[in-house]
Amino acid sequence: MNVLDFLKGKKEEETVPTVFRISGWRAYAIQALMIVLAFVYLIPFYWMILKSFRNTIFAGFPVDLNPFSRTSLSYFISNFNTVWNFSFSAFPLWYFNSVFIAVCVVAGSVVVGAMAGYAFARLRFRGREALFIVVLATLMIPFPVITIAEYVFMVDIHWVNTYQSLILPQMASAVNVFLFRQFFLTIPSEVEEAAKIDGLRPMSIFLRISAPLAKPAFAASAILTFIGSWNNFIWPLFDVQTINMYTLPLALNFFKGANGTQIYWNQMMMATLISLIPTFVIYIIFERYFVTGLSAVSGIKG
Repeated sequence: MNVLDFLKGKKEEETVPTVFRISGWRAYAIQALMIVLAFVYLIPFYWMILKSFRNTIFAGFPVDLNPFSRTSLSYFISNFNTVWNFSFSAFPLWYFNSVFIAVCVVAGSVVVGAMAGYAFARLRFRGREALFIVVLATLMIPFPVITIAEYVFMVDIHWVNTYQSLILPQMASAVNVFLFRQFFLTIPSEVEEAAKIDGLRPMSIFLRISAPLAKPAFAASAILTFIGSWNNFIWPLFDVQTINMYTLPLALNFFKGANGTQIYWNQMMMATLISLIPTFVIYIIFERYFVTGLSAVSGIKG
């Protein structure tokens, strides 16, 4: 067994969450509370799916949660066709824009966050701790505060209404830097010291040893970044100026009347349901690594 396989096995053992056994009435009380919370969280999704199976007339108020009342598969298919072919089949283009932007943001943000996190965790340079505090301090700045300045900068460099203006500003994530730094601190430094003795440079150590061991951190970072980019509304609202560059959060605004008072709830819920599919698929695929990565980071001090 080589060193990398040994560390992988050791890492899996260390990141297994501790199970606290609770017996008696406390266990039943906690289970009941969890069921109630799950029910509360599922109501909006149930309501969304129910609306998508109704037509425009039956999708409005008053509230009717009966799944067998005024629902039909033909309504569901009709709503899907209406949404997918909306505005001369613009919805597939909006879907592509959201997918393309989110994938590029995830790829860039994860790479930048991993390399920066590794530098803060392992490299020794002057002002490292102060710079890391500055990076974390950016988390306290609300995005709307810098939106105007960021938009003016994009105007100056002629990037408004382009893919690069929607992608590059989202790549720098202090959350990802912090997540990777905390995870890399859990990796024993002895193996990296041994690699240095063998002649490996820091970049080679990062690519061949540290990065393969940080798969849970990569998964957690990718999921969080994808969800943030996928649901981003404020920045595209400022930056996008033509309909062909719209993303899904902006496109949902089309499914209401011209005066804004008449909302087509069945079409709105169908569009929302379609837009949620990628996030559900990605979370289901990477759920195991996501939980492991967050568990490892939450138990760290440093």
